[in-house]
Amino acid sequence: MMDVGFIVLFIDWAEGILETPYFYVAVGVFFTGILFFTLWHLLGKPNQASDSHSGKTHQRVIEEHYSQCAAEITRKIRSMNGKNKVILFAGASLETLPVTIPIKIAIALAQSDYKCLFIDLDTRRNAAAKAFELNSNTTAGIITPYPLQTVIRNLLLWPAEFFVRFSQINIRIVTQAAKKHYNIVLINAPYLDGHPDRKLIASSADYGLIFYNKHAQLGRLKAIFSENDCRLIQSQSINELNR
Repeated sequence: MMDVGFIVLFIDWAEGILETPYFYVAVGVFFTGILFFTLWHLLGKPNQASDSHSGKTHQRVIEEHYSQCAAEITRKIRSMNGKNKVILFAGASLETLPVTIPIKIAIALAQSDYKCLFIDLDTRRNAAAKAFELNSNTTAGIITPYPLQTVIRNLLLWPAEFFVRFSQINIRIVTQAAKKHYNIVLINAPYLDGHPDRKLIASSADYGLIFYNKHAQLGRLKAIFSENDCRLIQSQSINELNR
């Protein structure tokens, strides 16, 4: 059994501690720490949610910029008079020309009763076909390439995979033939700056737009346009759209 004397000494020691101010200071610090930890934990979660919400908001802002850019270019194309046209969307790299911009323009023109052909040169991603859900199952049985009808009336697609599967295709021959049947032919060339056939591609278009993120890229693409009689409609910094 525990010694009675020890118990008495322990009680005396405890009473002595309780009578000192240091005990209450220690208790106060302890509970203050718990309070601060609880508040930090509770308030930290809304901040994280707010950060996530801000990220989503920024993405929506970028999408709005893309839509505004597409609408502005669409207005310019509509205001152009004359015969059927081939218009080149030239990017310095994949990052500088989001495929959503030329696709939005193509859809807007088609919905305005322009018969449009969208020629995609993004052979790395075949991006336009994916956007219109024209996958390899749709094109697997095609022996001779031809424009594919999309879900949008008046809008047909020449997918990038045709330039891989049928390597003998010449972009200039395709565009010259297309001008006889379509009001507007749009060429999506997201990495024209480094494309081995950049001069041939530029010479296949009547007009063009340049998307870039460095002024050196803009200078090179302008030179390609000038050398191949492709008239510049507009140049657009992707950095401005992504702000």
